[in-house]
Amino acid sequence: MPNRNQLPHEVHLTDPLKSITPRPYPKCDVCSALLKEWLAVSEPASTSFDRAECSRIAAEINEHRRKDERRAPAM
Repeated sequence: MPNRNQLPHEVHLTDPLKSITPRPYPKCDVCSALLKEWLAVSEPASTSFDRAECSRIAAEINEHRRKDERRAPAM
């Protein structure tokens, strides 16, 4: 049974309007190509600026990085 006398834990929520920052895997051609796409759509002054596409590409880069990290040899 939980102790009701304890203070609640702090909760941190992410800002839904803040864009996802991609972290491409070093020397990965796929990540590099996706990063070029992300840079094109993430610049607010660009005519191809698209916040939704920016988030989609950033998520794809980050997912691809996780796959590359799982395949990388242990150091």
